[in-house]
Amino acid sequence: MIIKKLFQHYRIRVPKWIVSWAIFFSDFVAGFIAYAVVLQVVVAKTFPNYFEQIIVWIIFQILWSMLFLINGLYKGEYIVSRMFEIETMLKITFAIVVLYVFIDALRFVNFPINARGMARYWLIFMSIALSMRFLIRSSQKYLLRNGIGREKTIILGRNRRGLSAADYLFHHEDQGYDIVGFIKATDDPTEKIDTGSIPVLGEEKNIGSIIRDNEVSDIVLALEKPDHTRILSIMGQINGFPVTVKIVPDLYDVMSGLVRTQQIAGMPLIEINLEYTTWYQKGLKRVLDLFLTIPLLILFIPFAIVIAIAIKIESRGTILYKQDRVGKDFRKFKTIKFRSMHHNAEDETGPIWAEPDDPRITKMGRFLRRFRLDEVPQFINVLKGDMSIIGPRPERPYFVDKLSKEYPLYHRRLSVLPGISGWSQIKQSYDQHVDDIRQKLKFDFYYIENISFGLDLKIMISTIWVMFSGQGR
Repeated sequence: MIIKKLFQHYRIRVPKWIVSWAIFFSDFVAGFIAYAVVLQVVVAKTFPNYFEQIIVWIIFQILWSMLFLINGLYKGEYIVSRMFEIETMLKITFAIVVLYVFIDALRFVNFPINARGMARYWLIFMSIALSMRFLIRSSQKYLLRNGIGREKTIILGRNRRGLSAADYLFHHEDQGYDIVGFIKATDDPTEKIDTGSIPVLGEEKNIGSIIRDNEVSDIVLALEKPDHTRILSIMGQINGFPVTVKIVPDLYDVMSGLVRTQQIAGMPLIEINLEYTTWYQKGLKRVLDLFLTIPLLILFIPFAIVIAIAIKIESRGTILYKQDRVGKDFRKFKTIKFRSMHHNAEDETGPIWAEPDDPRITKMGRFLRRFRLDEVPQFINVLKGDMSIIGPRPERPYFVDKLSKEYPLYHRRLSVLPGISGWSQIKQSYDQHVDDIRQKLKFDFYYIENISFGLDLKIMISTIWVMFSGQGR
């Protein structure tokens, strides 16, 4: 079973990895040609050693690669728009070149490469890089149209919505979907619907074995009544399989903006990937966490001393408060915060959420919470690898157990590192009771599905605004 799932995972991922690496190396080739034609002669005047000139080129390429990676320009998915990719690359590189020319004109920095040389380099680099990318993407589309590399797809819902989805996918083969069959949903109409040449593989209750036996990569949920409870129940059944779930949405889901919607020839599909992680998640996010955390902790030491003295003067007890939380993959750890409540505040009440004007909170604690300074020691958790700066807030084991029973997909929050701040924190206030969780889960799932450098940066800026404006609680 495990070996078969592992094989299925790599069968799905390897073709995309090949495309990603092909694009990555094509950028290196384009960058090397542009550098050799335009910049090497100029750089040689400052760095006569050939090895040093190669180092300069490598630095150029690393900078471009980092920018392209952050902006999602190394995706191997079949649905990537060639025109969108070209537009994004031109915007990024042109903005950097304009900034370079502007700084050079002000003479703040004496660059060895003049503005004219940089403009020529950019023109050659972009011409070659975009041409090679267009060739790779076009080859990918050609192979898909000829049946090579398509992902096996099943449609849950033998109904009109399911037939409509099948028709769209069938007539757009270059999107990479190969319809292998329908699954009869429990709420399908009783009358028999003709599915043409596409077979019905079984019933909804057997969805796990159907995925495994047919090596399915994608599932399209085309339910007659796509209410959230039904969808969560189905997601619980297929959790653990390396599949991407696409949902034919209702109008509210599309308009709310709480989901990542993919367009295929005008048909919107909500995409939920249960296993997919981006390069940003795998490594770059951690590098940025450390890059920001280490200097911030050093700079905060004088303020921490003042806060510690104030906490100790006002009330007895420890300065720092440690509490068990559940992190990524259900791993328990202790969060570190400045104590904002009276000593042993939960001895009589047990685990409960803080309320407005909570009498357990000290005067100093209220100040710390208002500006969210009580959470600054959690950067130590980031340093240890228990947390990230941005991510879903970690919850206590008591509440994780309670919420996992009520919300079947609650544990999906535990697929990423928890964060000091997150999308749900800037969109909604602190939890006061279990009813607040439903809305926060929507925001957390949105973040997990759309995690990127740009979204993290937006959350950071919003969090800084909350801190300086004193809008915390």
